[in-house]
Amino acid sequence: MTIARETLLHVLRRRWRVLLVVFLCGVALVVVSKAYDVQGILDEIQGIAESEAPPGEEQIGGMMRGAGVLFLMGVLGFLFQVGTLMVAVLLPGGIVANERRSGAVMLWAQHPMPLTRFYLHRYLGIQGVNLAAHVLFALVVIVAVLPGNDPASGVPNQLVMTDPGRFAQVLLTGALACAVSYAITALGLRRAAFFAIAYVFASSIAWSIVDPAFGFGAPVPDWVKDLLPFLIFPDNPIDDFVAGFASGTDWNWGATGMVVYHFALWTGAALLGLRRLERRPVML
Repeated sequence: MTIARETLLHVLRRRWRVLLVVFLCGVALVVVSKAYDVQGILDEIQGIAESEAPPGEEQIGGMMRGAGVLFLMGVLGFLFQVGTLMVAVLLPGGIVANERRSGAVMLWAQHPMPLTRFYLHRYLGIQGVNLAAHVLFALVVIVAVLPGNDPASGVPNQLVMTDPGRFAQVLLTGALACAVSYAITALGLRRAAFFAIAYVFASSIAWSIVDPAFGFGAPVPDWVKDLLPFLIFPDNPIDDFVAGFASGTDWNWGATGMVVYHFALWTGAALLGLRRLERRPVML
């Protein structure tokens, strides 16, 4: 049995509960979105809010029920979104840093395969589980009836994606988050999942501060705005990249290059850490 396949099976045995919980949150989101006309509820609440006449008791009751449905969908959507990220960063765990600290890496050093190649094979197994899980998560996103899935929903065009676009977005985000977590542990840092999550969330905050589209355009120097996309998690470039899947839309080669750059950046960081590990496998 190959190292990658053995790692894949090992990760499944250790993390299947996390995968199942996140998937069930997604299923619940699909059920609720199919059971209620979410866009209709939003339109009804907006219509009542914009009406000059005071709402009647029946309208108030409808608004309360609609607000409950929206709250439930918001909670399920939040848990599902955070859960998909947690899956991506938890699967690598501390596979390299923990084994180096415990000395278990010396067992793998006896293997005829160099440590760098050995751990890269294990990374392939981890990424295989991660991508398979995110294929299921992406299907959930496509099947769920959410505001913004339909171009006629009144949601701004830049937030409306085609099914291939949403599918690619989930896969790319999950694959890159997994790569970040693995690179951190390969560099020898423990609690890689924590640092990876902190990095992704800090990146989202950074985008919201400097991007005028969010309405928080902070007065920062232009060189910071130019440099920032090369350092933080590429949420915006991924969105711009997958927008090219829509018909009649020009392909964004700048976003494509930025996504490729970040994969190369974190792969290079992982290789740097593994090379260092191969030269000095024991912490002194």
